Amino acid sequence: MRRKILSLLFAISLVWGAISAGNALALSPEIGLGIVAGFVAAFICLFAVMRGREDRQFLLKLFIAALILRCIVGYLIYSKGLQPFFGGDAETYNAFGNALSQSWQGLVDPNAPWLTNYTNTQRSGWGMFYYVAAVYYVIGQNPLAIVFINCALGAVACVVAYRIAMLVYPNQRVARTSALLTAFSPSMILWSSQLLKDGPIVLFLCLCTLFTLKLRNRFEGKSFILLLISLFCIYSLRYYTAYIIFIAMAGTFLLTAKRFTPARIIQGALLVIVLGTALAYFAGGDIEQMAGRTLDLKSIQMARVWGAKVSESGFGGDVDITDPQAALAFLPLGILYVLFAPFPWMIGNLRQLITLPELVAWWLLVPFLLRGYFFALRHRLRESFAITVFTVSLTIAYALYQSNVGTAYRHRAQLYVFFFIFISIGLELRRAAKQKRRFKAIIQPPQPMAAATIINVEPVGQSSATV
Repeated sequence: MRRKILSLLFAISLVWGAISAGNALALSPEIGLGIVAGFVAAFICLFAVMRGREDRQFLLKLFIAALILRCIVGYLIYSKGLQPFFGGDAETYNAFGNALSQSWQGLVDPNAPWLTNYTNTQRSGWGMFYYVAAVYYVIGQNPLAIVFINCALGAVACVVAYRIAMLVYPNQRVARTSALLTAFSPSMILWSSQLLKDGPIVLFLCLCTLFTLKLRNRFEGKSFILLLISLFCIYSLRYYTAYIIFIAMAGTFLLTAKRFTPARIIQGALLVIVLGTALAYFAGGDIEQMAGRTLDLKSIQMARVWGAKVSESGFGGDVDITDPQAALAFLPLGILYVLFAPFPWMIGNLRQLITLPELVAWWLLVPFLLRGYFFALRHRLRESFAITVFTVSLTIAYALYQSNVGTAYRHRAQLYVFFFIFISIGLELRRAAKQKRRFKAIIQPPQPMAAATIINVEPVGQSSATV
């Protein structure tokens, strides 16, 4: 009965979506071109989903459901002009991406300072401008096309989450729970259905982790090439994240090999050397300067002060972290904000209010996150080393850097996939413990009665001598 109801709802949604799309196409050919671009991206992602043999039917249904949901949310935000409300960066990527595309066509001076300031490859996030410009160069300026492409990338991330979970903790229920949480978490839907870089960042972080775990088990040329591509994409979108995930990769290859043989140690060292060389090449050969700028506490402090001033939900802007001791003292508070903010008493506008249901669910799941995390540390450290090091390191980095509750909430979603894996392990451990207790209660034989002293009960009116 439930399946019939779901099928009926899906059919109604499909018909409604087809009618709405037809009306939109009649009113605006730009929308049709955006749908075509999104369909191409979705088809490529679907091909990647179908290549896997494990649990293919479930993953196919999940991918389609996640894609449709994201496309609906993305189209509503785009059509209602809500980009400034949910993510003002979308307008920046659209404007400068289009200008960069026009510079390639000779319509804009490519050396204009206002353009080179944003598209300089030494600037964090330059890859997003080139990504937008490349799409606009082919089909013209069409923000909806980027939205639908990002929807496809966000939907396929849940499939990658499933495969990571199977490598970390090979249990289908854990993997399915991780994929479902990734597919239907409001934050994951919201940030991957707009013209923002959050969706691509999440996907490429997952791909880096997936290929690292595969290479840990067995070297494959294809996986290594795809790992390099994913690492480059992460570097172009958020370069300091690339350094952190590189450290996690290096530790995985050198310390957690499946078999500690000389050949495996040499192979891991070679992988680290090649990845480090590639990362230096991405940085234009000036990796020390880029890394130093990433870890420069003065630069971080300036960014924190600015973020706290321009935001209505700023925090910690008056804390000076240029002193390492002060930075360490502020770290616990920063981690608290990055993982749990905004708190109920901080909610002062509609954007923060609509996050409250998800925040409550997140707070309730944190005990399972901690349980799964510590279980992985104790029993699955080799398999979970990459995501353990990465999540801890990036959480610490965000804790020091962030001074804006809204940005902290948005960046936390980039770690949700890995948090969901630990949460799924924690939920499975609780389920297994409950089943074990029930099983013991069923099969446990009744305890024999302890030998008791025979008590003579005297009839009323008789003495013990007559009994």
